[in-house]
Amino acid sequence: MRAFFHHAASNEFLRFLAAGAVGFAVDYGMLLVFTGLLHWPPLMARVGSVALAISSTWLINRMWTFRPAADEVRARGLGQELLGYGAVQLTGAAANFIIYGLAVALLGPKPLNLLVALMAGSCAALAINYFGARRFVFVRD
Repeated sequence: MRAFFHHAASNEFLRFLAAGAVGFAVDYGMLLVFTGLLHWPPLMARVGSVALAISSTWLINRMWTFRPAADEVRARGLGQELLGYGAVQLTGAAANFIIYGLAVALLGPKPLNLLVALMAGSCAALAINYFGARRFVFVRD
């Protein structure tokens, strides 16, 4: 029985990583649009890109990664779930932004440097986001 739970947890974490990869692609893609096409400063662009990334990962995590728990959450309310997810993600985003900002300051705002900065920030936030989503948002009753 223990092996089953370990396997289920591993699969859940892999699904979380896949959702994060989609969020990362949304984040970086929109970051390039905001900085390259709209000429926003890198930190302001990150605010917009991370908001879109959080929205996309919430949908994926709700519908796929944590679906059994999300089904139970419906009874408590979708708004409460979304606020909790947003709070967890913003906590992770704070760590992400600090690392991102430091990396941009050190490396400069060229597109490849923005990618490196985004990767460093995203890695820093991964543990915070997974733990928070599992422990505080998608909790089975």
